[in-house]
Amino acid sequence: MVSEPSSIRTPAPPPPEQGTGWVLANSLLIALLLTLAFWFFYLRLLEPPDGVSRIDAMSFSEALPVIEPDAAETSVRPLPDDWLKTSPDTVSGWYSARVYIDDAVLNHQAIYLPVLHMNADIYFDDTLVGRSFRYSGERRRGDPYVREISRPTYFRIPDTLATPGAHRLLIHVDSPIIGAGLLGPVYVGDDAPLQKAYENRYAARITTVRLISAGMLSIAIFMSVLWWLRREDSIYGWFALLVYTWTLHNIFFLGLELPFPAWFKDWITLLTLGWFVVFMVITTHRYLNLRPRRLERAIMVTGALGSLLLLPAYALQLAPLGFHRAWSTLVIALGSYGIYQAALAYRSRKDIRNPFVLPAGLSILIPGTHDWLVVTGLWPRDGGLLLHFSAPVTLIVFGSLLLERFSGVLRNAESLNQELESRVEEKHRILEKNFRKLREMEKQKILAEERSRFMKEMHDGVGGHLVSMLSMIRAGEKDPDRISAAIGAALNDLRLMIDSLDPDEPDIPTLLGAMRSRLEPQLANGRLRFEWRVREIPPLPDFGPRKALQVMRILQEAVTNIINHADARLICIDVRMESNGKRVAILDITDDGKGFPPQVIRGHGLDNMLQRAHSLGATLDIQPANPGTRVSLSLPYD
Repeated sequence: MVSEPSSIRTPAPPPPEQGTGWVLANSLLIALLLTLAFWFFYLRLLEPPDGVSRIDAMSFSEALPVIEPDAAETSVRPLPDDWLKTSPDTVSGWYSARVYIDDAVLNHQAIYLPVLHMNADIYFDDTLVGRSFRYSGERRRGDPYVREISRPTYFRIPDTLATPGAHRLLIHVDSPIIGAGLLGPVYVGDDAPLQKAYENRYAARITTVRLISAGMLSIAIFMSVLWWLRREDSIYGWFALLVYTWTLHNIFFLGLELPFPAWFKDWITLLTLGWFVVFMVITTHRYLNLRPRRLERAIMVTGALGSLLLLPAYALQLAPLGFHRAWSTLVIALGSYGIYQAALAYRSRKDIRNPFVLPAGLSILIPGTHDWLVVTGLWPRDGGLLLHFSAPVTLIVFGSLLLERFSGVLRNAESLNQELESRVEEKHRILEKNFRKLREMEKQKILAEERSRFMKEMHDGVGGHLVSMLSMIRAGEKDPDRISAAIGAALNDLRLMIDSLDPDEPDIPTLLGAMRSRLEPQLANGRLRFEWRVREIPPLPDFGPRKALQVMRILQEAVTNIINHADARLICIDVRMESNGKRVAILDITDDGKGFPPQVIRGHGLDNMLQRAHSLGATLDIQPANPGTRVSLSLPYD
């Protein structure tokens, strides 16, 4: 069969692929924009205040210094002072310095400490003016410990103390980890520039991280929804887990007041950093369609063992800095492996050839290396850690790639649906055309069968009567009654065929009504009468002209036999429906004649009745009725 030309809608062609040079040029432009954004939103806000006194060196003593300290008991240390290098065995001490207030100064005075990795009490002329964190009276100081790594410190000096002349500034510091203290430069002067510098640094180091954490949490929730909608693609679940882990890291890194001891906060902060990289590597594998199961299992086992080793190191203070450096080295190595895998696929994967991918990789590689150098002591610590600022860039780019992946799946599904709808519509048109052809062929076949059947019935019925009449005339038959009877039989047979073709007679009761109108007038002058017991029954399925004619032939043959052989006075026609497991329509023809002798030889009439019943899928039963005979035709509904 030849089908018609298809009109399937094809999806739009993909956009032309951009060259490597174009991608690199845009990547450099994006990297430049990210650098400018980093300067504007971070570095610019960390600039020191102008027009105030800056203290770049202070005397340090582990005991409270006297007003005139002995040089042997104290040491002058330049600021920033990193205890990892100057006091690795120290947990607390006192910084002191002389501060001068000009006679011409009339504004409020303040103290600003941008870098303070310890708890601190600040004294001005032996008067406590502030603490790095204000604890409630019910809480023992330092437990829970509030992390002050990122938070700047600012206090206003009471006007009663800020008098012109020389003053002594004392800072009592306490580090929760031995040798982990760090104090940066100290600023003393007018309140306005110091407060502005404090607010800028707080916004850069604290507020920005909070906003980043809130945004990352939103991304994590959104990716969780995508994973729930498409659980067969595990990459969305791994990415959501990755972002949740980093959000938890930021929460503990910010030093929020949470009901946990200091070591637990430090442990969770370091732990989440490592698992963030672990989940990042697994997410990278899933995105690149890599399944190194043994390597991933080894990474997970290493992460679990490292987490367990870090727990006693921080809980019992067993060389926590050493474990911190070892864990950070493992993390930077694992992160470099993930970036290496993405770089290998950069040329072969068109979806990775995105101008944002290269800047995102650099934005996590450079700050990650910087933080590793800071942790290992190879880079000054007063600049702080930077990875939590750069991770969102990578996560946003990674999230956009996953969204593009998800939207690509939707586009492909929509394109396939459109193509499928077009194909179905085309096949539907072809099937309709073929169905019309088949219906036409079926009509022709049915018409041919009906024509053949009708011709056969004409030949066997009316034709037989006409041949009989022709023979009678040729033989010189003079009896008009015999000729009239033969003509009447031919007419009755013709009327019977015409009645079977009536489209308004779809069921047996209606059909019998037509036969009654034919039979009773013909027998009205005789001694034979009819009794009709026709009940309403459901129409038989597929009861067309062929079946109708067969039923009428059986009824006609039965009535003819009664008239010719039974010597009966009454013919009873009974129609009903019976249901004994199966529904059947029953047509009984009963007479009160002399009955049907068992020794009688069955003629062609009875054989024809049985054959007609068989062609209907019905059963024909002939039994004595005492008196008379009963002919019963059973037509099944199913």
